[in-house]
Amino acid sequence: MDNKPLRVACYARYSTSMQREESISAQLRAMKKFCAENGWKIIAKYVDEAYSATTDKRPQFQQMIADSNKREFDVVLVHKLDRFARNRYDSSLYKQKLRKNGVKLCSVLERLDNSPESILLEGLLESINEFYSANLARESMKGMKENAYKCLFNGGCPGLGYDIDESQRYVINENEAKAVMLIFSMYLCDYTYQQIADALNADGFLTKIGKPFTRNSFIEILRNEKYTGVYVFNRSEAKGYDNKRNSHRNKSPEEIIRIEGGMPAIISRETWEAAQEKRIAHMHHSKHCNCVYLLSKVVVCGVCGKMMHGSIRLRPPLPSYHTYTCGTKKADCDNPKAIEKNSLEQYIVALVEKKCITYAEPSLQASFFSLGRDSLEFRTLLQRFINRIVVFPEKVIVKLYVNGKVKSFRRERRFFKTPSQRCFKDKI
Repeated sequence: MDNKPLRVACYARYSTSMQREESISAQLRAMKKFCAENGWKIIAKYVDEAYSATTDKRPQFQQMIADSNKREFDVVLVHKLDRFARNRYDSSLYKQKLRKNGVKLCSVLERLDNSPESILLEGLLESINEFYSANLARESMKGMKENAYKCLFNGGCPGLGYDIDESQRYVINENEAKAVMLIFSMYLCDYTYQQIADALNADGFLTKIGKPFTRNSFIEILRNEKYTGVYVFNRSEAKGYDNKRNSHRNKSPEEIIRIEGGMPAIISRETWEAAQEKRIAHMHHSKHCNCVYLLSKVVVCGVCGKMMHGSIRLRPPLPSYHTYTCGTKKADCDNPKAIEKNSLEQYIVALVEKKCITYAEPSLQASFFSLGRDSLEFRTLLQRFINRIVVFPEKVIVKLYVNGKVKSFRRERRFFKTPSQRCFKDKI
């Protein structure tokens, strides 16, 4: 009979900078005591500091899941289950991955076994943990809105041109304000982003985080209404299903708090409105702005391993079409570069509907079929079920999360070559 002690990997975590490192020490101390009482042997420790459990984007957590493949430990031990995850989907997914590798998840404070009652209790605890996070976010937002009505700083970066005084109000940083005025002035005089960056760097100006300006430094500055003296809060769209936020998308006007004269102005209203007209005209000129690529950041070239990005082919008066293209230069990759966007996306959506969505929670199923295909919410929900799409010259391999496991589905490359694309090529 094998009497070897169970090998344990301890995982500790705290959420924000408002919590202290002593929290980690307390968790590890409790886990060490628990292992000593049960005769278990600690062989690894994984610690994530200032990472929320509402997301799985935690470096040490992911390293622990990857290391479980090596079969070097039998148990992942946490102080409480909410240290492992506060999202029911993530909790189920990663516990299943651990089980597949012969690893069990245990908690110091929540003593669960394999009984039916423990299964029910574990599901209840996971729901409570997710409720706690959602409720905490709602209560935090209440306090932040109260600060906003008083035009107080609500955290984050105050933005180029502003500092925060002792009363948590915005004040002008005179040196940075010169950079802001120069940016708007040069933009309205038809200078390119790169030319503006070069001019600012030559004059010794730096970004708010102390780095040189680049051509991508001005998107948020040029659309920031705060520079006209309007205090704005709760503008950016809420986080999606993947716990990410797209700061370029706005909430509905009734949700945004706007207070005229709530902070000191750096530029005039006329200057800002002229910049918006120019910016919007530039956006309408670009055909890319009206196209949503559902599979961005999940399509990978099977030859070179680089991400494939959205691309458009314009050949007036012939019709244009959108594709996913390998990010590597043609001279460095032998993979045929373009794969037709619509046919690939339609195939993936149908595959997710058939293989994945039936295992999802009822609320997610309803969202999947009710959301518009061009919405950010649908894209993030779709990508939740996709592990990776690998495009080879002769085939496409789709790896999906199906009932907590990653399964592969293969399709010949020529399946995604539409008749319209072939016709278009023949006419060139």
